[in-house]
Amino acid sequence: MTSLDDLLESAVADGTAPGIVVIAKDKDGKVDIAKAFSSKNGTQYNLDTVMEISSMSKLPTSIAALQLVEKGLVTLDEDVSHLIPAFAQQGILESVAADGTPTTRPRRNPITLRTLITHSSGAGYGFLDARLGQVRGSQFELPLLFEPGEGWAYGTGVDRAGHVVEALTGRDLEDYMREHIWAPLGADSSTFFPDTRPDVAARRVPMAFREARDPDGPAQERPGAPTVTTGLTRPFGGHGLFASMRDYFSILHSLLVDDGRLLRPETAALAFRPQLPTPESRERLREFMDTPTMRLLFPSPPDVERDYGLGGLVIVGDEHEYWRPGALMWGGGASLNWFIDREAGVCGVFGAQVQPSDARMRKLIDAFQENVYRKAGKLA
Repeated sequence: MTSLDDLLESAVADGTAPGIVVIAKDKDGKVDIAKAFSSKNGTQYNLDTVMEISSMSKLPTSIAALQLVEKGLVTLDEDVSHLIPAFAQQGILESVAADGTPTTRPRRNPITLRTLITHSSGAGYGFLDARLGQVRGSQFELPLLFEPGEGWAYGTGVDRAGHVVEALTGRDLEDYMREHIWAPLGADSSTFFPDTRPDVAARRVPMAFREARDPDGPAQERPGAPTVTTGLTRPFGGHGLFASMRDYFSILHSLLVDDGRLLRPETAALAFRPQLPTPESRERLREFMDTPTMRLLFPSPPDVERDYGLGGLVIVGDEHEYWRPGALMWGGGASLNWFIDREAGVCGVFGAQVQPSDARMRKLIDAFQENVYRKAGKLA
């Protein structure tokens, strides 16, 4: 059997990725992985390399919102429409004219933190939904796809949850996270604006891209190439963060061992519980996760019952060879994935900067996760 180290060394040597960072631990002391792999001719990676983490931003933003619930500033189920008025004024999409003008109907249901964090608010992404993609306007001016709480669609809900945090605290998300997420963990690399932090910018690596017409070719680094963070002028908690994998892992381990540095045990436990309110919501999630693109981007075990928690995908069924019920996980579009499995007692993060995430990267991510469970003695 090829070792994980050999597999990842081979991957950076053959151009699958210019660099890879993997970190994992378990509760029993059997697993302690912290390694970086770099190609000889590319940017050198280490545990403190700063990456654009795209949708992995959603977990710390969700934690920030849950901290405000703990403080009594808001509940998960109260209407927060007044705190995000531009979003609240959006109606439910019914049709789109040829010129991109949408026809909508008024929204009836309240917008809550629970619906924003779990992608059941009706907010979608224009690049994922064909109808929204036809609407004229920016990503944050799009109408809702359904009544909040009555469906599921991956989209900008967590960005809006970050705006709720800003409205309730009177601080931007950058400052709030620095004090309440990263400082308690002793982490210093995460920011929405690396260009304003010379210490962070010096550790950042460029994004790499693999040409669709050459899936067997190398991923080429393109310094300065546009990405999902290009042009952002305010913190967007759904996709805008940069961080090192060492610092990001500190969140995962804190939640695994339930040390209370970020959330009280009773609050943290909520994140690992299924949150979707209706069978229709769960069916929409299943359909989304089973699309070919999502199978490459995010953890997407076939034939395993899934739901969405307060921060990521949560495994409900026990059919998987190693993921236990209650395992929480998600990822980022540039070939990044994280997982926390409290029942198995393991957590880990895989970091790279390759777009689009493809079958070659998925193979590496899956091998890493399986290796963690094997080392922990938790394979079925």
